[in-house]
Amino acid sequence: MDTQLRPATLADADALVRMRAVMFAVMGASPEQIDAAPWREAAAAWFRTHLPSPDFRAVVAEVDGQVVASACGQRTPLTPSPFIVSGSVGLLFNVATDRAHRGRGLASACTDAVLHWFDTETDVQRVDLFATDLGRPIYEARGFVDCAEPAMRRNRPR
Repeated sequence: MDTQLRPATLADADALVRMRAVMFAVMGASPEQIDAAPWREAAAAWFRTHLPSPDFRAVVAEVDGQVVASACGQRTPLTPSPFIVSGSVGLLFNVATDRAHRGRGLASACTDAVLHWFDTETDVQRVDLFATDLGRPIYEARGFVDCAEPAMRRNRPR
């Protein structure tokens, strides 16, 4: 098997959406939710917009020319604080591997490449993520820990 790790390009937008669907399946989304066209179209457009941005990096792993794993990182500028002097935080997301290719270190390699980008090409001082049980060992091995701060969320009223 020929395996290649590389930064994603605009041509990979649909593959990144497919990897996002793999991630949502692991998170417990229903097939109806995963197969719905509106989010897929919006996500493909989002990736096409953000792939050229210097504040975004996606890395894919290909096996025999097919994208089978991914990881994405996005830098977000915030107001500087005593804890994040640069004000820049990162979000690691869209880490997923096709079921048939799990256990080969592909998600780990993609994650490492995105973390390297954060460390060497951005001023990010903290990287956040939302972990599934399947991904938790990958992140813990790279120094991620549970946060003491409780997460809160507000969805936009409909």
